[in-house]
Amino acid sequence: MKKKKSQKLLWFILISLFVIYMGLYIANSTGYYESKINDRVKLTNETIRKFENDIANGKDVTIDDYLEKETKDYSNKASKLGLNISQKVEEFMTTGLSKMLKVIGKLFT
Repeated sequence: MKKKKSQKLLWFILISLFVIYMGLYIANSTGYYESKINDRVKLTNETIRKFENDIANGKDVTIDDYLEKETKDYSNKASKLGLNISQKVEEFMTTGLSKMLKVIGKLFT
């Protein structure tokens, strides 16, 4: 009975890996990644031309005018909770360890 379950699990893993491989292979062969990279390069080249034109025209330029602004906020309640917990743990560890090391230092002096 155990052998059947392990064989089914093995086949499931192998088929899943094959499907993932085929998906990545097709995406690569159709040029999906290259088109995404070309879009970024095109945008960068256009931004460089705009920057050079603005400098040639004597405009006041700042770097913020030419950088892409990321407006996507992927935070949710779980990520905010995780961030708050990690900040509290960091604060506790920083203050707690420094106090503990001071106590240990006083014991040996």
